[in-house]
Amino acid sequence: MRGSLFHDLGKVTTEEIKEEELQEGDVQLRVNLCGVCGSDIKTFVRGTPYINPPAVLGHEVVGTVEKSKNTKWKTGDRVAVVHYLPCGSCEYCLTGKATLCPHMFERKISPGGFVEYLRIPKDLADRGTFKLSDGIDFEQVVLAEPLACCIHGIKKVGIPIGSTVQIIGDGPMGLLHAQAVRAYGASTVIMSGMTSERLKVGQEFADHIINANDTDVSTKVDEITEGKGPDVIIVAVASVPAARQAMEMVKNGGSVLLFGGFPKDSELSLDPNRIHYDEVKLVGSVGSLPEDFAMAVKLLESNQVKYESMLTNRYSLNQVPLALERGSNQKGVKSIIDPWAPDGTDEKLKNGDE
Repeated sequence: MRGSLFHDLGKVTTEEIKEEELQEGDVQLRVNLCGVCGSDIKTFVRGTPYINPPAVLGHEVVGTVEKSKNTKWKTGDRVAVVHYLPCGSCEYCLTGKATLCPHMFERKISPGGFVEYLRIPKDLADRGTFKLSDGIDFEQVVLAEPLACCIHGIKKVGIPIGSTVQIIGDGPMGLLHAQAVRAYGASTVIMSGMTSERLKVGQEFADHIINANDTDVSTKVDEITEGKGPDVIIVAVASVPAARQAMEMVKNGGSVLLFGGFPKDSELSLDPNRIHYDEVKLVGSVGSLPEDFAMAVKLLESNQVKYESMLTNRYSLNQVPLALERGSNQKGVKSIIDPWAPDGTDEKLKNGDE
């Protein structure tokens, strides 16, 4: 089979890869689509200690069961798949903190999502694979994995019914948050960011859009909230200044979620009296759980979270380097890899006009 292999910073090639043999309980998946994640882009640009080249990137996978040694799944089933799974029996799993499971990545899709076929190990096939409803297009649910991460964070921070929520960051995760918080009870959504193309997409989901390039965000948020501040602020960018600003802007008694991962050795200074006297809550979240993923599929299938304006580019396997390079320059919103598209495919989707 063909796959896209990451060898070194900026170097990805399309090669023939041996299909993995299935063990009892495993499933082979024909990858119909795989989303390009920010973590794939980061790995391509600066590497990561979690991936040892040569390796197949990609994990936002939807596809069709090709072969099955698992009684739960049969050939032809259309599914969405999580890419890792907590063990379910360690201290963290048993105390409701399963995203911190030290065994999380021992159960994962293999070799990765930028391939024609992948293996879903038994545990993942049993607990982390979800059947799609009849008539649902793969494009409609390819956002399930990143949306699941948003849902996990939203559950951690809490969204009061009728609340005002600000999203700092206009990337794919910020745009997904802007929709998901509405599904969880927010009545007013504010989005701030610095990329005009993405803020334009955000107009579909947020009540107020603030371009930080030409508007003072704090002043505008103060005006929108009549001096009270948002009930919840979600920092969906890897920016320490943005995190500090969120702690300053949030309403007394409100909550701030640090969603984006920060560069190593980052430090955040803040006024501790915001937490003490003003009872501001500061929380973080990482990853997602199968139940978050199941909810993501439901929100996408029901159109409570919309995908059309999010997906802006479709690429073939041999165009993965182009997709990653453009993503590093914030071109488009969300790109998808179609392993079965003809070589050279570089397609603007209907909402991908710049």
